[in-house]
Amino acid sequence: MSAVPAPLREGLTVGDRYRLVRKLGEGGMGVVWAAEHLVTGKGVALKLLKSRDVTSVRRFLREAKIAGTLAHPGIVAVHDVLQLEDGTPAMVMDLLEGESLAQRIAAAGHLPADEVARMLLPVVDAVAAAHARGVVHRDLKPENVHLSPRGGSIHVTVLDFGIAKVLEPETRAVTQTGAVLGTPHYMAPEQIGGARDVDPRADVWSLGAVSYTHLTLPTNREV
Repeated sequence: MSAVPAPLREGLTVGDRYRLVRKLGEGGMGVVWAAEHLVTGKGVALKLLKSRDVTSVRRFLREAKIAGTLAHPGIVAVHDVLQLEDGTPAMVMDLLEGESLAQRIAAAGHLPADEVARMLLPVVDAVAAAHARGVVHRDLKPENVHLSPRGGSIHVTVLDFGIAKVLEPETRAVTQTGAVLGTPHYMAPEQIGGARDVDPRADVWSLGAVSYTHLTLPTNREV
């Protein structure tokens, strides 16, 4: 299996059914493209791995399973997982319009408390639903909160369960003790320390850090 996926470009057909339209974003592990189904014309988001090592693939497939299992309106929906011609796994998700919370704060500076509450209460509800199913997100940050205009209001969606932890004994071997996964600015101390027994309280810490950031961030500072 090749370690480097084939180059992606606008107009490329992948998985025999989707045409890539534009790149939406890129992180350390994956890249997300807006795509169009060749038959129905429906727009979707395709998340593809940048590396196909065994650990990355395991984490990717687990993310798809977690998101599919949670089935919450405030958590991004995963509809399918397919394999591209070069072996790259791809996740088919809802295509979300709008902007991330990080983009909103970068443009507006610090936000009024009531606006922060309106945006973060749906995040709390989604994260609570994940916790009720034994899932800890572990990477809650402004980039992973999406704001979509909907009927005169804003629909809030939690993204990226790529490093989520399922509180089941058989899944704990995916991340070894001492491995630090997440975004340090929003991580709980025990998570930064590489603790193996990170639990839902780490997500509560992260939500507190996100709230503090958006209530106090000066306009001229980037997230």
